[in-house]
Amino acid sequence: METQSDVAKPDTGVREVVRSVGGAVSLAALGVIVAFVSIVVVVDPLFAIIESEWTLFGELLDNFIVQPGFGLVAVCYIWWRDNYNPLDRIQMPSVEGVAWIGLIPIGYEMAVQAVTPVLPTLGLSHGAHSGTVKWRVFFDHPEIILPGLVVMFAVMAPMEEILYRGVVHDALEPAIGSLGRVLVGGLLFGGMHLFLSGGIVSLLLTSILGVLAAGSYEQTQNLTVPIMAHAGHWLMFVPF
Repeated sequence: METQSDVAKPDTGVREVVRSVGGAVSLAALGVIVAFVSIVVVVDPLFAIIESEWTLFGELLDNFIVQPGFGLVAVCYIWWRDNYNPLDRIQMPSVEGVAWIGLIPIGYEMAVQAVTPVLPTLGLSHGAHSGTVKWRVFFDHPEIILPGLVVMFAVMAPMEEILYRGVVHDALEPAIGSLGRVLVGGLLFGGMHLFLSGGIVSLLLTSILGVLAAGSYEQTQNLTVPIMAHAGHWLMFVPF
């Protein structure tokens, strides 16, 4: 005989999943909104001043106009969740973590190369990988190597990964299993690029990167892994 509590359990589970996913979607959407606002109010004017004084470094910063908004949302979430701090999960990576750091950018680029030839059959195209990658710019302009690496590895990649892995992933954790967290978190990461980078192709490809990054975080519980992999991808493959 079913008791009242037995009947209520499935509904409770569904509500928890809906609440968890809804919270993660809201945080991801808030990151996009705050990024747009911060670009207009703070980032563009500040980066323009820097570019007027140091052109090449300012051009580098122009690639990272959305991350400060992500960082602000992450900080507010950490302040609100005073019993959880994703910064505690920034640790020295293990051997497995180091393997993930190398696998993510290389695996993502392999996926891009595999998917790109199929896109024209769908009426789509992808040209974001043309241009000069950052390590070549650093090689030609060694004076920006140190500030450039600090910006990518110690500032911008942490802001993005703390939001999408440390915060959004955390919002999914109470009610969704490991695979669900990886897939939903990866898709939310891709969805952000639909608005900020533009287009279905950007959504598709960055979702692949998001799933890889989320998988590495789920496996290692170490934010250093997706942070280093994300910044490493920028360094090796993304045009200046």
